Amino acid sequence: MNVLNIIVFSLFCVYSIAADSLGSNDLANLFIRHSRDELLDSEAKVIEDILQLYGHVWNNARSVTKGIRCFVCRGAFAALMALIKLDVSDEAIINTATKLCSIAISERVCRGFIGLNLPILKYIIKKTPQATPKTFCGVLLQSYQQSHTCEYDDPRFEWQIELPPKVNQRDHLYYDDDDYDNNLSPLTVAVLSDIHVDMFYESSGVADCDEPICCRKGQTPRVKNILDIDEDIQECVVENDEEILLDTEAASKIVRKDNKTSRRMSDYNSKPAGYWGDYRNCDTPLWSYVDVLKQIASHKEIDVVYYLGDNIDHHIWETTYELVDEVNSLIADKMKNTFQRDILVIPTIGNHDSQPVNQFAPTSITGKGLNTTWLYKSLATKWRYYLSKEASGSMKCRGGFSMLIRPGLRVISINNNVAYKLNWWVLYDPVNPKRHLEWLVEELHNAELSGEKVHILSHIPPGDQDLIYVWTREYDRIVERFSSTIVAQFYGHVHSDDFKIFYKDGKAFNVAWGAGSVSTYQNLNPNYKIVTFDNDNFETTSITNYIYNLTEANLTPDKSPRWFKLYDMKDSFQLHDLSATSMNQLVYSMVTDRKFLLDDYAVFSSKQSDLMPYCDTDCKIQMICNSVTSVLWDRKECNKLIDLYFS
Repeated sequence: MNVLNIIVFSLFCVYSIAADSLGSNDLANLFIRHSRDELLDSEAKVIEDILQLYGHVWNNARSVTKGIRCFVCRGAFAALMALIKLDVSDEAIINTATKLCSIAISERVCRGFIGLNLPILKYIIKKTPQATPKTFCGVLLQSYQQSHTCEYDDPRFEWQIELPPKVNQRDHLYYDDDDYDNNLSPLTVAVLSDIHVDMFYESSGVADCDEPICCRKGQTPRVKNILDIDEDIQECVVENDEEILLDTEAASKIVRKDNKTSRRMSDYNSKPAGYWGDYRNCDTPLWSYVDVLKQIASHKEIDVVYYLGDNIDHHIWETTYELVDEVNSLIADKMKNTFQRDILVIPTIGNHDSQPVNQFAPTSITGKGLNTTWLYKSLATKWRYYLSKEASGSMKCRGGFSMLIRPGLRVISINNNVAYKLNWWVLYDPVNPKRHLEWLVEELHNAELSGEKVHILSHIPPGDQDLIYVWTREYDRIVERFSSTIVAQFYGHVHSDDFKIFYKDGKAFNVAWGAGSVSTYQNLNPNYKIVTFDNDNFETTSITNYIYNLTEANLTPDKSPRWFKLYDMKDSFQLHDLSATSMNQLVYSMVTDRKFLLDDYAVFSSKQSDLMPYCDTDCKIQMICNSVTSVLWDRKECNKLIDLYFS
């Protein structure tokens, strides 16, 4: 995700030096001038300074940095739109953008990403006058903290789902109780997510490289800047009532000062990539994925695997249709060959599983290189070994499906990537995500009428800043309406290990559980979970998380990693059960009488990583706030916990 953001903004950032302070009104014209080679040398130097500065401060969460991002973004998209409407050739746009982007990131990364995404951006910009620079940037830059990080006003993003009135399930029990085998053992499910297999992973390769993702063949060490410039950036920013201005002279001084301290990572004796994976910005070796499947298969009680998506690695600038298809096939085939007919696999699509990454077009888009139908049909074929005829047909249509896996238990795998803020197609048709939720409501209502219980699988967490706000709000309404039918939820995407509690008028009514990740990206140990469910109501009865320590595993590359139980949710957190009520009691206890449990939660979130940075009080507060936020920007429960923590 950070890779994408850095590229999007750095590839279009341009500035004028007509004055020491620059505003966003200059950006579009300067970008056009740059594409025509009309900039003065002094102006080009300012551009270089600013892009280098952005390369260092991008992850800074301070509000002043967010303001700069917003004003740069708006100018950048305005410039891109102008060039597209002027029918400037794709080659000219790509060459200009690559030249600018490569100041901050390698040319190969820039050219690859821009070339992959430009056709989709061109189509949307030409066909959608409502997709303004403000809307692009407002969606792209939304964050947990506040709704006005980068404001926009687009009425297309305001819609509401119609919910059916509640019914008495006992009056609509369509399945036959005789279908039940009362001698069945409790349903046991392995949950895993975010494999991110890198087919070009190189053991002992460069783990601190000059590209956003490392440990891959052919990479070279990066330059390390050891200067802390967090405070210096404030000297560059001037805010007035109308816009944010950038002091180019101050920015130039910071960059010159910073460059004096740059060294190659090889000067610091950076360790090479580990055999079983690496804590740094690296993805998963194929052999590590094979090992985790073997480990899961060793649990003889497993009935089902819930797989929550993201097959493809993070090298988003060099994916191809062929590579995506190959890896998607490999993931499915390895599961099939490992588990054979003994274990059912229920798959979910991740945002990395498409081409280009994150792009999920409405079904009305049929053009080659634009549509996502190819992916849905392909995955329906790859997973057909596990899917019913109806589920396969649904997968081909929308990338999600509903399937009865036991009498009385239905699993619904939803494709919420359509509401991902980095999915350009959200700007083209913001109502498309609504259609997916309408389908979900229909499936839940049918399950309710049939007396079935439901487990929901999704890739992106509910309430996450990566989902457009209206989706998080309407999904929350749906879960509340069908709270007696939805008895479990699982999600991936964030790689860390966490959970989400749903509230209505201050009362907890549902819980969604994070899966963690097989991938170690970033600073994490790999994991999977074993979950058991009550045989009568299919509610969650236990969750156990298994990991291996990456440092230890890489000491013996010739031996399989030593997997071990990190925690048992009920025992480790001293819970009576795993209901929403108990989880609510837990988070309140974490900020009052048992704060040590919040410390444990922070450690477990990283899966006890050896390289995770220290999580201070602010970090822990943010973690606990995320756990009680199921609607983006709704911080009522969060604020209660903060007040209690500091009282």
